[in-house]
Amino acid sequence: MKKLLLFAFGLLIINSVSAQSFTDKISFGGGLSYGTEIEKLGINFKGIYEITEKIHGSLNFTYFFTKKEDIGVVEWKWSLWELNFDGHYVFTSSDKFSAYGLAGINITHWGTKWEGDTYGYYHNFDNSDTDIGLNIGGGATYNFTGSLSGFGEIKYVVSNYDQAVITFGVLYHL
Repeated sequence: MKKLLLFAFGLLIINSVSAQSFTDKISFGGGLSYGTEIEKLGINFKGIYEITEKIHGSLNFTYFFTKKEDIGVVEWKWSLWELNFDGHYVFTSSDKFSAYGLAGINITHWGTKWEGDTYGYYHNFDNSDTDIGLNIGGGATYNFTGSLSGFGEIKYVVSNYDQAVITFGVLYHL
């Protein structure tokens, strides 16, 4: 019975150590982004996994606020969101600051809608498209505490919907 309890206790310790080392490598958070083509702010949600000390994987989603324009009696709305799978290469790192380059894959979805009444006829037109592109850019993080840091990032999306995206936010480290 003692051996069984000792074995169970050992498994519990190994499990907690391996779980701790896994969660030490995960950060998540969000912030605000600005897209230069849509010319709107967006909300960004981000997750980072530290593969090695120098290489990190990042998944982020940005939803840009709807752009609206009135053209006479017709209203035009344009929406855009991005899903990004990026790799970070950390060039320099200290206890407080790190800087990295990034490259990755981008999925952009846009939608447009025209609505209005012209010459007595009501018009309602919807169109949307999704495109895959590439990201290239860089960023930096600054550690405020052991579990909270701020980040800034700029990337250029190369696709049919080219634009630069500038993002600032905070990350919580598990």
